[in-house]
Amino acid sequence: MSSYDWRGFPVGMRALFGIPGLVMISSFLGFGAFVRSLGLQVDLGWYTTLFIWALPGQVVFLTMLAQGAGLIAIALAVTLTAVRLLPMVMLVLSKSRLEGQPRWPEYLAAHLIAITLWVIADRSLDRVPREQRLPWVMGIGTAMILAMLMTLTAGFYLSEALPPLVAIALVFMTPTFFGLSLVGGASYAFDYLAIGLAAALTPVGMIYFPQVDLLFAGVVGGLAAFLLLHPRRRRRR
Repeated sequence: MSSYDWRGFPVGMRALFGIPGLVMISSFLGFGAFVRSLGLQVDLGWYTTLFIWALPGQVVFLTMLAQGAGLIAIALAVTLTAVRLLPMVMLVLSKSRLEGQPRWPEYLAAHLIAITLWVIADRSLDRVPREQRLPWVMGIGTAMILAMLMTLTAGFYLSEALPPLVAIALVFMTPTFFGLSLVGGASYAFDYLAIGLAAALTPVGMIYFPQVDLLFAGVVGGLAAFLLLHPRRRRRR
């Protein structure tokens, strides 16, 4: 029976030092400035990084907290932002887990998987030996959290030197990078159609389904592309 090879942990930590990691660092620099602009303390930014660990959910949490929203409403809103991460977590763990091994590393790894880690794993995980994959995921996730704690702290204390538009632009870099990565990873017309339809439907979702706009655009756009162009469906006809 194979067991996890923890030499993959430091290898994963080194994977932070690439373009995805640099984009994320820029985003958290802006996030630190955003925390200060809300009149909150930097430790709240640390807690959201440790326990929520997904920038959209962190922004929603702190914005609603600053506006005086109730804890139940905040918890529901943050949970909705995290729904989109479920398929990413399932994909990465299905490629990483070893049968017959303890589950606790999987639970820890699941908390660390967010969009940037998924993008890096989608490009690199297949080249990592199976026994090292879960430690590799935990290594890069741990390195990311430590780096982002330092970065948001720097952004918080340097925020007075950052013009507001620059701070907003830095926060916007992560979703921009994610969108470009989706296009870069597309292989079939089905992929491009799903991305295009989801982008086109997002304004519709913002108007008619503002609480689940991204979920609406992604599900409807992806399902429409699947029905119209998916290669397997076309071969069956």
